[in-house]
Amino acid sequence: MKRFAALMLCFAAALGLTACTGGDDQAATKKNEKVVLKLATQHPTEHMAQKSAERIKARVEKETNGRIEVKIYPANQLGDASQLYEEVIRGSIDIAHITVPDQFDARLGVGFLPFIARDYEQARKVYDKDAFLPKEMAKMHDALGVKFLGYYGEGFIGVGTVKPLQNANKAGVEKGFMIRVPGLDVFKFGAEELGFRTSSLPYTDTYSALQTGVVDGWLGGPPNLNYLGFRDVIKHYYQYNVNFESTQYVMNKKLFAGMSAEDQKIIESAFSDESQNSFLMAESEDEMYRKKLAEEGIEVIMFTTQELEQMADYVRAKAWPRLEKNLTPELLDGIKASYNN
Repeated sequence: MKRFAALMLCFAAALGLTACTGGDDQAATKKNEKVVLKLATQHPTEHMAQKSAERIKARVEKETNGRIEVKIYPANQLGDASQLYEEVIRGSIDIAHITVPDQFDARLGVGFLPFIARDYEQARKVYDKDAFLPKEMAKMHDALGVKFLGYYGEGFIGVGTVKPLQNANKAGVEKGFMIRVPGLDVFKFGAEELGFRTSSLPYTDTYSALQTGVVDGWLGGPPNLNYLGFRDVIKHYYQYNVNFESTQYVMNKKLFAGMSAEDQKIIESAFSDESQNSFLMAESEDEMYRKKLAEEGIEVIMFTTQELEQMADYVRAKAWPRLEKNLTPELLDGIKASYNN
């Protein structure tokens, strides 16, 4: 009996050692388990956002020694912006770089507020990662199960026209022009307060509408879109800076929360750095494509800082109150305060 008891104790000890060893192996396996993150974007491969995505991929994979792989799906391969955002909420897509839709929360479109910034000096203040707007945006996404990783600047939006404007530098003065605008109040109200009549045609119909005279111009794109998509039909480009093309990096909140602190820092830093750098790249892109427009024989009209300030003051005073129902006075006041920080 004593020998039997001794044998049983040895057997139990052996089992315990095996179990402990197996547990260590499983923990090590989990810690070193390879993760593939799906990054879906709305941008074509020639867009500067694609280069940013490739830099993020290279950085994350290098800093995790290949343990985290980032697989990029550009050009709406996995769906349009609305679909991608819903998939991020569900977790079937890990990360997206998109124009965030506002059907879940009307405030999510506040980044397109008319004259949210007068120029790049103000834009860098408003969209800075530590500024009021990104912090509020993070709270909005958080409530929807989404981790906000940063704004991405793509350029100041102007107006391309088929004929010259009258009173171009005077906000509130009727321009006698019908222009196409995106079907959102943040675009429509800004254009109206500048003095334009507006039509919310689909983007895909804009080129033919300009050709046939249905509209006299269009608002909705920085210099690069005016050059790449409309240089054959527009004759003039006015750099109003009336809206800013700002997309967003967003990630499934549950996935991010389940990562180690080290991995969270790697992910956040990679996206945050590209986010902040995008505003410098966008400014250079605006300048480059304005030159390209001029080389095509298109008249490029720039406004002075004083003219932009006067137009911005007027449009903010007139258009922003019209948007308070959805964007709230507190949100608008917080953005105004950013200019002085």
